[in-house]
Amino acid sequence: MANRLEFDPALIPCPDFSDEFYAAFRNSLIIDPNHAGITNNQEAARHLKEQWEVVNTRQREQYQAQVLADQEEADRRREEAEVLQRQREAEDRERVLEQAREVEKKRIPAYSFVAGQGAHRKPLRIHPYAEKLMSARKYVPLWYFLPDAAAEAEERAKEVLDTNHYQIANEGGESSSSALVLVGTHSIRASPNAIPDAKLTWSQVILARGAYLKALSLGAWPNEHVKMFAEFFACMDTSEELNAKGGVRALVLYQAEMRMDWFKANERQKPYDLSVTNGAVLEDCWKIVRREEFDKSLIGMCFGSQVNDDQYTDYLSRNSTLSPDSS
Repeated sequence: MANRLEFDPALIPCPDFSDEFYAAFRNSLIIDPNHAGITNNQEAARHLKEQWEVVNTRQREQYQAQVLADQEEADRRREEAEVLQRQREAEDRERVLEQAREVEKKRIPAYSFVAGQGAHRKPLRIHPYAEKLMSARKYVPLWYFLPDAAAEAEERAKEVLDTNHYQIANEGGESSSSALVLVGTHSIRASPNAIPDAKLTWSQVILARGAYLKALSLGAWPNEHVKMFAEFFACMDTSEELNAKGGVRALVLYQAEMRMDWFKANERQKPYDLSVTNGAVLEDCWKIVRREEFDKSLIGMCFGSQVNDDQYTDYLSRNSTLSPDSS
């Protein structure tokens, strides 16, 4: 491979080989037997010029090829740089778009509305803990849909961050994987005032179910599920159990047992039609009611007067061994 030329041979002028400086070169050609055709200085000078032109022409061709190769290499590098730059710009745009998508995921959608149509009523504020569970399609006690829970939700909404303080909480319940964590008292946690479904009155069940059915929209339940829950409560409204003594209490227990069981079954991916009455569970609820009535009669004999439901509940809270949930 020829050595790289660092200059343009076209810029080199042809020497004057007739000059005295080249006399020795001319004389060597004249006396050289290999150049018999060269007999004088003019012929020798012409021969030297022709040889120089041959070499210079070859160098010019080499230099032009070299310039062309350099240009092609420069073009290739420029194209590579442009491709790399376009890739970087595309990656930057994709990164910006991905960040925008992440922001959009966290942003509450701006849903369409009918212009000029305001709210028909004051929106019911749902307890934040209930809202969290309903959005996750989890079981929520009906107490969270009573006015007491709504009032608590209103109160929590008015609290400001600078009044927040912290407490130790057990994250994960009583399981072996649970851990103690530090949480703010304004965090979305269960209310200490919540009442289990089994301890609600029938009036409270009726009062809470409407708000509960409306709150199902938070979990975006399919229409068939919403209809099933509505029919579940409607079936109890028309149940013959309501006409029997203790029937109201039996239905309260039935609602508490069946609704919780349905959500457990749904988590196991084996849900069933909740609106279909489960006779076996209802009979178990009646057994609890009859035992409660028997306990109240015993307590009444001890106190010498008839015991109502509130007195019975108060007595059980102080004497847990007679709890209807105990075996």
